Amino acid sequence: MSEGYAAISVPPVPQLLRAHDHLMQRGQTLPNAALRVLAREVILRVSRIEPLHAPQNGQPKTAEVEHLCDALLSSDDTAAADLVRSARLDGMSADALYHAYIAEAARRLGQRWDRDEATAAQVILGAGRVYAILRDLRAVFLAERLTAPPGAEAVFASVPGEVHGIGATIAADTLRRNGWDIALRLGLGHEALVEEIARLQPTMVGLSASLPSMTFATARLIVALRIRCPQVWVLVGGPIVGHDPDIARIVDADAAASGIDEGAALMAAHLDDLNRLRSERV
Repeated sequence: MSEGYAAISVPPVPQLLRAHDHLMQRGQTLPNAALRVLAREVILRVSRIEPLHAPQNGQPKTAEVEHLCDALLSSDDTAAADLVRSARLDGMSADALYHAYIAEAARRLGQRWDRDEATAAQVILGAGRVYAILRDLRAVFLAERLTAPPGAEAVFASVPGEVHGIGATIAADTLRRNGWDIALRLGLGHEALVEEIARLQPTMVGLSASLPSMTFATARLIVALRIRCPQVWVLVGGPIVGHDPDIARIVDADAAASGIDEGAALMAAHLDDLNRLRSERV
């Protein structure tokens, strides 16, 4: 796999761009290793998406998938997003977009990286574009999955590597007393936590972290969740919010809360939004 990091002018994944700016303000730089880890996270995670077996509306042809892969690597920042948008307008279902079009293009992207047909810089750029496309499609995935009225339920979890779980436990117990169904997951590693959340398929996830040193682990986890569970809404809580009030923007969470009451209010507001979205579709 070719490196070619010198071609990277700014990090393409949204979290990394914000983290890059944040570190620059402190006179620090973002390690190239971080770029590679998150690019690999995107490519591997999307590549593991199970392919569709049943026919779907507007199933893409092999040539169309290759064209999308080319666009992900091109110098045109909007070419890949334009292709996906066009496919959606032409009637391709959200499942076909996700499983057969974007995921297949990401697999080919990874294969080109493995065969040294694309440099690390190109693949990191392509991975950022895949992530951004899936992020932009979240409303589409969410709308198609809201087949029943959403309930007051969520998964609360500690960020992998976090050793303090008491805050998440207290928050979960507090919301349970207020009628929420909270599944609490503490002490799981990155892969195990992503797969557990994917198994539970929540509409909301609350992540607890304590120190700024957990920022990269939090960003990496959110990247994985955006891909594995594209409908999920993510709240970051814990002392890390007090250390950096801008943490939600840096790690691409939907919201951040420094206290339980604030977090509960944000979750209730999102639940209202979900019910409003579903009522508009019925």
